[in-house]
Amino acid sequence: MMIKNYRYVGRTSKEVFVIKGINVFSEKWKHAGGCASVIYPVNGKTYVFSKYISGGVEFVAGKDANGYWLFFVEV
Repeated sequence: MMIKNYRYVGRTSKEVFVIKGINVFSEKWKHAGGCASVIYPVNGKTYVFSKYISGGVEFVAGKDANGYWLFFVEV
C-alpha cells in the first residue's frame, strides 16, 4: 500500500473555493475512488475524506463539525 501525503489548502463555508485556478464548486465533482486520511493543521484533528476530481483538479475534501469544507491536495 502506498501512503500519499496531502497538504491543507484551505476551508470555506461558501460555494466558492479555488484550487489551481479552478473554482471547484462551479464544476461537477466526480468521486475519484477511495478516501484519504488527512490532518487539519489548525487543530491537529484527523479526518477521513473522499477523493474528488473537479474541472481536472484532484483534491480531498469534506466537512468538519462546524460545517466548513476543508480542502487538501496531494503533495
